[in-house]
Amino acid sequence: MPRFDWDKSKELKEFLHESCIHDSKVECMRYKFVEDSLIIEAFNPIFNVKIIFTFRNVKIALFVRGNGIGSCDTILSLTVEDDFSYLHNYILKHVEGAESHLYLLFQMFSGDELHILSKEVTAEVIR
Repeated sequence: MPRFDWDKSKELKEFLHESCIHDSKVECMRYKFVEDSLIIEAFNPIFNVKIIFTFRNVKIALFVRGNGIGSCDTILSLTVEDDFSYLHNYILKHVEGAESHLYLLFQMFSGDELHILSKEVTAEVIR
């Protein structure tokens, strides 16, 4: 199972580019307080692929409601962000060393966004 941290962000970008995450539906999302982890399960019905992301040492999980009329559970894109300015405007002043974390952005067809800042993410691909 691929494991990525800040030092492997380039590899994570390549993994996401090659994955079947576009058009995947989020089936489950759960946060485990004791483990400080966020798990997101997504399934792409076109390619019959399930991807389970586990974010560890989560510092920020920010959900922003969009104005769109598209599906709120279908992923339009998932990117690794290098520019932290969006988060700086809101909450990063409260998080020390944020630039050494991974910043991933889920964008849904509805315009909804999920911003995640974590130390590490694993991705389990089930075909």
